[in-house]
Amino acid sequence: MRRTIFVIFISFVLFAVTSTGCNYREEVPSVELPALSSSGNLSTDPVELEIWSYYSGWEPAIKFFEKKYPNVSVKVRIFESDAYVSAYQQAIIDGVTPDIMVSDSEQFGHFTAINGLEDLLDYGADKYRANFSEHLWTSNLSYNETKLIGFPVSTSPMMTYYRADIMEQYGFPTDPEQLGKFMELPKNWMEIAKALKKDEIYITQWPTEVVQIFDSTQGLFDAHFNFSRNNDNFLNAINIAKQVNDNAFAASMDVWTLSGAQAVKDGKIAMLYLGTWGAAQIEAWAPESAGKWRETRLPFNQYGWANSTNLMMPSASRNKEWAWKFIEFIVTEWSEQVEGVSVPAYIPARSNSKKLARESDFYGGQKLYSLHESLVQKMKEFKSTPIDVQARKIWRDQINIGIERNKGAEVILNQTEHTLFTNLSEEITILKNNYPGLLKAVVD
Repeated sequence: MRRTIFVIFISFVLFAVTSTGCNYREEVPSVELPALSSSGNLSTDPVELEIWSYYSGWEPAIKFFEKKYPNVSVKVRIFESDAYVSAYQQAIIDGVTPDIMVSDSEQFGHFTAINGLEDLLDYGADKYRANFSEHLWTSNLSYNETKLIGFPVSTSPMMTYYRADIMEQYGFPTDPEQLGKFMELPKNWMEIAKALKKDEIYITQWPTEVVQIFDSTQGLFDAHFNFSRNNDNFLNAINIAKQVNDNAFAASMDVWTLSGAQAVKDGKIAMLYLGTWGAAQIEAWAPESAGKWRETRLPFNQYGWANSTNLMMPSASRNKEWAWKFIEFIVTEWSEQVEGVSVPAYIPARSNSKKLARESDFYGGQKLYSLHESLVQKMKEFKSTPIDVQARKIWRDQINIGIERNKGAEVILNQTEHTLFTNLSEEITILKNNYPGLLKAVVD
């Protein structure tokens, strides 16, 4: 039944829409924006732009945009993070949409193989291509790579957040770079897990969290829809996770529950692996632990991508030129002004000396943004496919089952690959048949 529903939806969206016609929240800048370049194509008549987003905090940007363009008013509608995809899809099918839609990269694949979204190259986006990393730019293309359907606002590396005081108590490195180097070797990371477990302190929530660290470095499929994770790197990941499981080194709790958040607060979880947004989240969970936390890179010598935030323009927008102007403003000029710790997707907005030098009191005076920007240069974003959400669930379920049943890493990977292609064969066939461009070779 699940596959049938997917087939009907994809077929409908691919053909019927034509006939009907992810945490960038930042601090408010303390200085005013420079004047925006004006466009002779923009009407001075009153315009109301509507944005749909899965997060709030747009007011400062809107205020500056409306001040520059008094004839424009901007309103925002916020959706729950688990509901926005279906709302966007239905609006595109109905042909009644806002002017701009905001998507997180984790769900962006839902929109890469459907009609109903504008190609932003038609609005001049290509002039900015050299101002984005090639991997991030490519991740915003339609799946057949003929359109640029997203314009990225920010991008985030995966980080390790750790309790420096606990590391010191147990004799492990406390300096971020020294700890990052120490944890390159799985045996050293395991040594930390073993030492802390004696006092019921943990550095991972679940055995499979180890595999998720590796997940952040590579997508599930390549451009030919071959399974891309049946390799030595993921054999290593599964073997580490098996050791965590065999030795009961995991906390077996979710930090997104009340009990899990309390464990962070109580110092029972001493290490977390999150995007740059995790800095504010940990402070919210455990404000009394100020000065005790630090950030470093991922263990096992991995450089992972947490997510990006992408802006899309529906074809049913009634204010396309103004919608593009707002998208361009947010991604370029606004990104140069915001004060937070997420890394702008727009490269000229980086290397801000004030941001690079800023220290965090909560993180013991550490320069968080400086670390984030350095890690972005080492990670690689990757493309999402229209079936990634289903595929990720199958992947995680199969890895978990394999570890619980004590199967070998190679067996787990082979069985997972088989299950993926068995369960998603219809979806893959539909995508291949409707998008012959899928088989375009990827040049790294």
